[in-house]
Order: sequence, then C-alpha cells, then structure tokens
Amino acid sequence: MEIKRSELQQEMFVLLETKISLVFPKETQTNDIDDLDIDYHVFTNSDEDHLVRIIFDIKAIHHLMKQPGLNIELQASCDFRIAESIEAGSDLFNQLISNAATAITYNNIRAYLQNVTSYYPVEPYILPAIDMQTV
Repeated sequence: MEIKRSELQQEMFVLLETKISLVFPKETQTNDIDDLDIDYHVFTNSDEDHLVRIIFDIKAIHHLMKQPGLNIELQASCDFRIAESIEAGSDLFNQLISNAATAITYNNIRAYLQNVTSYYPVEPYILPAIDMQTV
C-alpha cells in the first residue's frame, strides 16, 4: 500500500501559557465539578496564505465532591502549511482547517494535559473528545 502525504502538514505546536493548580473541595460543596470552556481562533498569514495558525484557549475545573481536583488554564498554538495545489479559501482548504487542523491541535493539547497531569497527586485529566464538525 502506498501512503500519500496529507495536503495539511503541521509545522509547530507550542504552549503559549499553562497554569495548572490543585483545587480543594469546600465544605459547602454538594456535587462534583466538571466545567470546561473551549475557544479557538484561526489566523492566516497575510504574506503567505497557505500558512495557518490555530490558537486554543482552554479553561477546565475538574474535581469530585470530597477529593482534590485540578484547575487548568491553557493557551496553545499550532501552525500548519497547506499544499500550494489547494486554492486558498476553497471549500477543501477551509475543510482542512476547520476539521483537520483544529482536531490535530486539540489532540496535541489532550496528550499534553494527560501527560503533565499524571504527575499531580490526583487522577490525570483527559480532555473529552469533541466533534470539530459540529463546532
């Protein structure tokens, strides 16, 4: 089987800001807390329209009623290059960004968070899988 390279290639993944802290339950807390806020932006390079940057901002608080948990604030970025053979702004170009590039960036963040939180004295945090086609 011959494997074909994708028209979308990741060039960089970087964490721009990360803050992870322990959260201790309050005596008045009556239920588990699992709060997640995800926001992302897509930027194209004004000089080179086939270079795209995806930036995610993620805030999560996760802890059980009687156990410590985590408060997470994270900003991460991925740069992607889309093949010159695909016209900038075309449906395929936009689908590569909205479906593939955003999903790849999010999965990089998921892997990072699972890895780094495995060193904390609580359960590792795994971002839930999301369907980027519905965003």
